[in-house]
Amino acid sequence: MSGPRRLHATVAPLSFAQERLWFINAAAPESSIYNVPLFFRWRGEVDLGALHRALLAVIEKHEVLRTTYEDRDGERVQVVGEARVTVEVVSHDPDVEARRGFDLATDPPIRCAVWKGRPDGDAVLLTIHHIAVDGSSLAALFGDLGAAYDAEVAGRAPDLGELPVQYADFAVWDRAGLDERLLARRAGDLAKVPTGLKLGGARPVPDGFHSSQQHLFTVPADVQQAVGELARKLRVTPFVVLLAAYAEVIGRWSARDEFLIGAVTANRAHPAVEDLVGFFVNTVPLRCATRRPTFAQRCTELRGEAFGSMTYQRVPFDQLVARAPGRGLVEAGFALQNMPAPDTTRWTAPEVLPTGTAKFDVLLIVDETTGGMTGTLEHDTDLYPVELGRRLAEDFVALLGHAVTAPEAPLAEFELPNGPLERPQPLPVSTVEPEWGELSEPERRAAELFRAVLAETGVVVAEPARNANFFTLGGHSLLAVGMLARARREHGAVVRPSEFLAEPTVARLGALLAAGVVKTEPTTAPEEGPQPATSTQQRFWFLDRIPELRAAYLVPTVVEFPADVGVDELRDAVDVVLARHPALRSRFRLDHKQKRVVRTTSGPPARATVTDARGWDEGKLADHVAELCWTPFDLAVEAPVRAEIVLLATSVRMVLCAHHMVVDGASVRVLLDQIAAVVHGEELPEPVRPEPEGTPVDTSELLAALEGAPTDVWLPHDRPRASVQSILGATRCTDTVDLRAVAKESGCSTFLATAAVLAVTLARRSEQRDFLFAFPWSGREHPDAVGMFVNTLVLRADLRGDPTWREVLARVRQAASVAYRAADVPFDEVVGALHPDRDLSRPALTPVYVAAGDEWRPPLRGELLPLDPVAVKYELELTVTETSGGLRLNAAYQADLFDDDTIEHLLADVTDVAAALVQNPDGPACEEKLS
Repeated sequence: MSGPRRLHATVAPLSFAQERLWFINAAAPESSIYNVPLFFRWRGEVDLGALHRALLAVIEKHEVLRTTYEDRDGERVQVVGEARVTVEVVSHDPDVEARRGFDLATDPPIRCAVWKGRPDGDAVLLTIHHIAVDGSSLAALFGDLGAAYDAEVAGRAPDLGELPVQYADFAVWDRAGLDERLLARRAGDLAKVPTGLKLGGARPVPDGFHSSQQHLFTVPADVQQAVGELARKLRVTPFVVLLAAYAEVIGRWSARDEFLIGAVTANRAHPAVEDLVGFFVNTVPLRCATRRPTFAQRCTELRGEAFGSMTYQRVPFDQLVARAPGRGLVEAGFALQNMPAPDTTRWTAPEVLPTGTAKFDVLLIVDETTGGMTGTLEHDTDLYPVELGRRLAEDFVALLGHAVTAPEAPLAEFELPNGPLERPQPLPVSTVEPEWGELSEPERRAAELFRAVLAETGVVVAEPARNANFFTLGGHSLLAVGMLARARREHGAVVRPSEFLAEPTVARLGALLAAGVVKTEPTTAPEEGPQPATSTQQRFWFLDRIPELRAAYLVPTVVEFPADVGVDELRDAVDVVLARHPALRSRFRLDHKQKRVVRTTSGPPARATVTDARGWDEGKLADHVAELCWTPFDLAVEAPVRAEIVLLATSVRMVLCAHHMVVDGASVRVLLDQIAAVVHGEELPEPVRPEPEGTPVDTSELLAALEGAPTDVWLPHDRPRASVQSILGATRCTDTVDLRAVAKESGCSTFLATAAVLAVTLARRSEQRDFLFAFPWSGREHPDAVGMFVNTLVLRADLRGDPTWREVLARVRQAASVAYRAADVPFDEVVGALHPDRDLSRPALTPVYVAAGDEWRPPLRGELLPLDPVAVKYELELTVTETSGGLRLNAAYQADLFDDDTIEHLLADVTDVAAALVQNPDGPACEEKLS
């Protein structure tokens, strides 16, 4: 791939390296974990005005130093702004200044503090967030600062020259260069190496950012010289020699003979970025083995691993972590820093002050300079004792000194001066032992389904007991649906998800498998005559009669493909797929004799159109896409779906919009997957249509469980409701505290724990203690069916009586079981029983909707684009998504009722309340009030 090119963009995506740092800053803006505090002493007195102007000149040259970071409709972007920086004279301790966090959304990622009048000269602390700088940036940064300061004190305007590219250009190039096949291959290789590295004396790890301790040490000059000589003799680099010694120490302290060490690399893969300030570093996991008897053999073997790993040096570390089960991929890090020192006579060499936070469990940094070799051993003091750093450093220096002077001697003969603080114990694999004796044959099949599906998420279950709970073992609702689809394929038994989720145990699934009726596949014969619409379709048809609500029940999807996608092939594939599914040929009308809505599927299918928009400006394109997304259908005469392929200068955009009467979210994915299959020349499965609705369901248990609950929810409205609710929406997104572990302990899904946290948040901000939330439930029984299979269920969160968090989770879990058992009860029937006097000013029964999402990318190298504008059905729609990095909350809300700041404040409160749950699940849930 050619290198980055100058785009002159003021808004750009984040690089892969930056994205992880942005997430951490968004979750905890006050954290200093990725501060880079550069402390140096002036040789004389600082001219504050000249320093300020010089810094502005440097920031003007390097755009990354004047960049802020935003979340725009779920997309992280960097925004290049004007040059600005504070230069403040202070008197407090430099460590205090070094540990002050940045708000990357509003503040420049650089600030300057000056201490005047010190006996040894003025001192300066330049604190930069790591998202804008790395170690390899310092020579360019301080070189430019020195030149600009010299010019300013001489009365000249600084002339720092122009850069061939800026960091935003690198970020675009970086993201375009991701090779999915290379990523998958590397992830597969690393998955063979056990993770979970623990050194002697490990303690349990709390959630959140961890405190660190740094131990500084010096490598004797003769040892440094011997390292270079041995490297030349073995035809390896000093990096390999130092890493081999470090790996031997780690191996002995962990009692492991194979593990991964994360090598921190400069990752400046193109000459255009060599003199650019920015954050380029990547962590490359290296397989380290301690099976070879001599140090020379270890170095030779590690040379091959290091050389092979260079193939993957541009594979983003976080992308590898996303595919690794468990807490992380590497626990131990290593970095060799041999960058040229910033050259100036005006100040001393900058010293990087500690920030007190740990990035790895243990990290060794070796600095190789003309003045000698020094080291920093940083470790997590929430995990290991404070003295670990000193003892590890002493062991490293001792072993390195021995190894480079006797590289052919067996390493086992050398004893470390310290050794582990405590003898490491083998780490047991998390298993679940049988509790209820022998399983029946259906229960054994159920247990095997549990094991197989959970293994896909990295959870190892030896043999689940009869009473083992799917959620407690680490499952979630979407995984359960996949497991039941697998049960249908492998055992021919149809199990309704609602029946299993009401009691998600091995015993219950075994009973359902035993009772499951083996059914033939749903009929594929095309419908011709009028058929009764489903209860959900009837409700949507009547809502379509209300002009203000018509667009709310459209399901638009916008996908951007690369410019080289075959447009003709894509259009033909869309036409094939839209014509195959009976639901997409539906027409709806009111049968006055039957007094109900009926549908036919004999009408002509929709066909894709192609529009050449290569000469359009952004405003015209946005208006056109919005019209395609939100123009209502004439359900009596039009096919309830439309598709258009829009040709752009650098890409191809497809807009697919269908009415909710004929598709749900899963159906859209089926359609996109089948379009891709046709493009690739693959055969499609026979189209299916849903079976008729079943017999009426007993509602007595559900209505009894919901009796007495209020049919409205307090929300922090900025404006009053109108007589007819608006559907104009907006969205906000944030990462939140990971609730999965505490949910699992309580037998809850992540979705239910999130609903509980939302209820507690609203209770802490109001006097309300009893809530009803709407949530979606899919009755889909066939994975390839296209239709509207989702019913709306009602979840009660009863917080009366000052319950503890565990009591709240138990109540919500019980309420969900009741809802799942009544999953076939039409939502309108529940509304009619509980909220007969509803009006159009707000949604029926509750204004709050809660859902679970998952990460998904469309085929054909497509990218989902955010919708703008967006339509909402509820006043607040909160979706929790399990991502590779944790949990993400997305709030869609009525823009006529709420200001953006109000929702951001609410999401921040939800995150704070989630943290309270994680920190003390046995504490009171609603005791503390929120402002």
